[in-house]
Amino acid sequence: MSTDTTATQAEAPAAQGGCCGSNPSGCSSHGAAPAAEAPAAEAPPQPLQQIEVPSQYVTDPAAAEAPVRLTEKASVEIKRFISEKNVPDGAVLRIVVKAGGCSGFEHTLGFDTRVDEASDLVSEQYGVPVVMEGKFAPFMQGTVVDYLDGIDKRGFKFDNPNATGSCGCGSSFSV
Repeated sequence: MSTDTTATQAEAPAAQGGCCGSNPSGCSSHGAAPAAEAPAAEAPPQPLQQIEVPSQYVTDPAAAEAPVRLTEKASVEIKRFISEKNVPDGAVLRIVVKAGGCSGFEHTLGFDTRVDEASDLVSEQYGVPVVMEGKFAPFMQGTVVDYLDGIDKRGFKFDNPNATGSCGCGSSFSV
């Protein structure tokens, strides 16, 4: 199941308090209750089964083991954003899963200058350093991040094969 994220990195929906704005009691448009907290990391993660990338996506073969893979189109847009904005040198693209939205979880993109070698999964994809906390891997394994630039949709799209449902506005998912 895929979810569309049409906000830019700097305008992530999570910063607005969920998929439909800052309503702390849940999604007023869809009637959903507030999301539960993200599960805490327990035991060390078990090895994850690698999920085949759908054929419509072209991803970096060097990142075949990464739990989340960028398409070439997404990496071009990320590089453009980095060159046009004041993103600090050495910043990495951080993918985060957090509790929120109508369906329970939201994926967000942002930039970070810190990498925790003990808990972060790090990959380089088309020249973009990508970081994600290892505790998110079970939720994100096999996810592809693409970039849509059509007249009807524009922004980053997460195609997450682990998602069992998503919000009507497309910014949150459930597993």
